[in-house]
Amino acid sequence: MSEGATRSDEAGTERLLRERCVWITWERQRRNRELAAALGCPLHEWGDVDAIPRGARKYATGLLRTVRLLLRRRPRLVICQNPSLVLAWALARLRPLLRYRLVVDAHNAGLMPLEGRSRVLNRLALAVQRAADLTIVSNSALAGIVTRNGGRAAVLADRIPSLPELPRRALPGRHNVLFICSYSPDEPYRAVFEAARRLGADYRFYVTGNPAKVGLDAGALPGNVELTGFLPEEEYVALLRSVDVALDLTSRPDCLVCGAYEALSAGIPAVLSDSVALRAYFDGAAIFAGHSPAELAAAVAEAVSRREDIAAGLPALRRRRQEEWEKALGALRSALGDLA
Repeated sequence: MSEGATRSDEAGTERLLRERCVWITWERQRRNRELAAALGCPLHEWGDVDAIPRGARKYATGLLRTVRLLLRRRPRLVICQNPSLVLAWALARLRPLLRYRLVVDAHNAGLMPLEGRSRVLNRLALAVQRAADLTIVSNSALAGIVTRNGGRAAVLADRIPSLPELPRRALPGRHNVLFICSYSPDEPYRAVFEAARRLGADYRFYVTGNPAKVGLDAGALPGNVELTGFLPEEEYVALLRSVDVALDLTSRPDCLVCGAYEALSAGIPAVLSDSVALRAYFDGAAIFAGHSPAELAAAVAEAVSRREDIAAGLPALRRRRQEEWEKALGALRSALGDLA
């Protein structure tokens, strides 16, 4: 193919993504914003649907809004986030009726709902993977799951986010740790609290997320643990840039956690779960640990003691990962153009 024809194809794909594509998500999540912006696909992000408690009203609201958008825009290409599994399944069912191509950006919970414990939900997830024209995942292990399930996969990690440049502020702890937490079942938050107790008053832990989700008794926590609750973006970034170490954990073996990308962007060393996927991507940027209180306490102490050495290597890793991401994005853009 000539250079002129290649440029013409690229321009056509960009125009299609801009004019005949919609990206739909029922929650606010950084990955959606970053990828939709990079592809030039209009993002329809309905976080208010996510805020509605699970039930008929939640799904009726989301589905009605989704159908209205599809009928109004008549897109040739639809990209959605999974979860929501209900959203992805509905778009798979509507696909032959409204004649669009469907691409699903699937997170771990979208491929294996409830960690594989629900037969009904996992059948729905399997149906979505087979019905979608393409499933985007963050790493090769997840791509293998999609392929074995009869789907077609493309790998694109999260983009290293561009966080606001906010000044580092003074925090009261001698050593300050940000535990990026949502109190999900895959997060060993109780082990983190016990690790904080073991480390003592020299270490202060700041814990994000809504503890009411799990009925947490704040009065029973160690005195060096501060529950911040959900933080607006600017306050969250300001805190991240001010701590010594970021902590983000998951029991999911193939999950690349968002907080690790954010710590890499901010130049903050991290403590992460000791999984193959996290080691492969964040080696050199983090200390990896098991989930016992003793292992977590030791890893946090090591990350603090090695903070300057780890931080010195983060810019080079950030550049390398960004170059890899740009290359993978180009391959994905070409695949979307071929689909549509």
